[in-house]
Amino acid sequence: MSNWRWRAIPVFAALLLGAAATAPAQERARPPARLERGMSQETTARLREITERAEREGVPAELLRRKVREGLSKGVRGPRLEQAIEAYARRLVAARRLAGHDALPEVLVAAAEAAERGVPPDRIRAFLRANPNPHRSVVGLRVLADLIDAGVPAGEAARGVNAALDRGLRGEPLLAVSAAVRRRVARGEDPSDALRAEVDRRR
Repeated sequence: MSNWRWRAIPVFAALLLGAAATAPAQERARPPARLERGMSQETTARLREITERAEREGVPAELLRRKVREGLSKGVRGPRLEQAIEAYARRLVAARRLAGHDALPEVLVAAAEAAERGVPPDRIRAFLRANPNPHRSVVGLRVLADLIDAGVPAGEAARGVNAALDRGLRGEPLLAVSAAVRRRVARGEDPSDALRAEVDRRR
């Protein structure tokens, strides 16, 4: 074999390896065929671009695909779908920066939803640092957002949720705290007093 052919082999090998390395990332970013059937080529290309950009920031592609499926099931199409997914991707990227590189996908979703509901970013970051266990943080962030929405100041809401978590409340029992606080507030009680009363009665 001539010398130029021997020299060409490493080049061909590098090209093949490069293609093999990039293909999985492209496949992850590409919407599944069942999703593409519900979208135009333009929307498919735009969503692929949004997904690839979010993936580079550490956001799992499946979180965005899930949101696409949700939008399609509600009849959202075209530019409206693109705008909704782009906004959601931005929130997930921001959540990744707040939660850190190792945060699980469900924690990212909970942080993004809490931010959308008005929980301040520094409060989300502090809460996640205090509650690295996703069994505490995922529902805890939802309850934190509920309490702030009910009128409890952010700092008091975070302390109340942490106190409830420390007493072993998880899942539905923890959600019951915010529901009870809302009922008390609707009857005219002060939001902070209502939260303290509900946490105290669960000692």
